[in-house]
Amino acid sequence: MDSDIPVLSPHHRDLKEVIMYRKLFCTLMLGVATFSTSAVALTATQTVEREVIIRHADGTQTVTLERADKVIPGDKVVYSLNYFNDEAEPAENIILVMPIPNEVKYLDGSAELDSVKTTYSVDAGQTYADRAELRVTLTNGTSRVASADDITHIRWAVTTAIAPETGGKLSFSGRLK
Repeated sequence: MDSDIPVLSPHHRDLKEVIMYRKLFCTLMLGVATFSTSAVALTATQTVEREVIIRHADGTQTVTLERADKVIPGDKVVYSLNYFNDEAEPAENIILVMPIPNEVKYLDGSAELDSVKTTYSVDAGQTYADRAELRVTLTNGTSRVASADDITHIRWAVTTAIAPETGGKLSFSGRLK
């Protein structure tokens, strides 16, 4: 009978999108970015945004970011970490780490910034290496070059001191699987 066949209405799709957003947000918050400093505290906040491309009649397009209230597979999402030195002394030797949610494929090159040294992990944050040197060890003991799918964490080492009452922003982009 037709009534025995489950039917997904547009409402169900919206619910799935909300669940996916909550899962992404919770993953980010549970895997809260970690940081270490030279005995100076930083304040850090994280955001998740979705890239929106607006195509204009003249063929041009505008790319904007909006809160990731609803995301669907294939959407490009941007994870940002805003940090601020609210102490009276400069903050030095800052290292910030962000996990990449399992539901997201890291987009190569999106975490590279001039003001930081970026390294990556393929083993849940146990070890880090430059992207070009990143390798995955296979079960047979051999290794291969790591793909973007293999990356589990990103670590940024801020190369300059962060003056009092200043901060910065670190981010990476990914595509929802």
